[in-house]
Amino acid sequence: MKPQVLERMNDAHGPIEVIEQGGEVALQFGNPTAQSAWRPEQPEQLCFAYYRAMMLPLALHPHPARIGLLGFGGGVLAKFLLEHTESSIHAVDLRPALGPIAARHFGLDLDHPRLDLRFADVSSPDWEPTAPLDVVLIDLFDQDGMIRLPDETVARLNAAIAPGGIICLNLWRNHMPAVVEAHRQLSAHFHPDALVAHVPDKLNTVMTYRREAWQPGDLENGLRRLTQESAPLRRAQAQAWQWLQPLRGQRR
Repeated sequence: MKPQVLERMNDAHGPIEVIEQGGEVALQFGNPTAQSAWRPEQPEQLCFAYYRAMMLPLALHPHPARIGLLGFGGGVLAKFLLEHTESSIHAVDLRPALGPIAARHFGLDLDHPRLDLRFADVSSPDWEPTAPLDVVLIDLFDQDGMIRLPDETVARLNAAIAPGGIICLNLWRNHMPAVVEAHRQLSAHFHPDALVAHVPDKLNTVMTYRREAWQPGDLENGLRRLTQESAPLRRAQAQAWQWLQPLRGQRR
């Protein structure tokens, strides 16, 4: 089936396209890599497997009341979290054009009372994250791949995360220098033994950090919390749980 272009435009940062194919609506930045996607006929299902992996921190935190999103895309994760959690969502992206696109093509209610959406350059020394945050989810990509955050931005994120908070990021394993650099940056503020989830048959790896070392009891508590989640969130987390790598010193 030939892709149908639903919208095409350019902003100050380059092209933006919304494509529909086989019932899936995807956001692209001028190349075939999908930056966001959803199926309007299956709104409770997260299309991307790495989206599901990024739901794991919500089970690992005892009460993620305030969630930060760095990288908004089409607003798919924001929409899912607003619909299936009681958390407030504090999202930031560089490109203001993405807000109306998220509303037109990805079903996001921009006026939702628990949504705080801002457009800013998180690499700028003037940017300050919303605080405090219990969980931060980082999914920063452009048409060229992963976006490197300055050390100063990572330090500001660390200061914004509440005690017991978690930071999680999506990485591409085929860009290993960027993966190593991201780990170096986060290890300067958080315990270096991150929880790692490799997405099967994809190049995505989702890494989850906190200030204290992860313990087997944290995973046991997380599994118990899964039973308390809404069904769509529980399904996403349960699948992604199988992708978690053993903690250091443990065997499966």
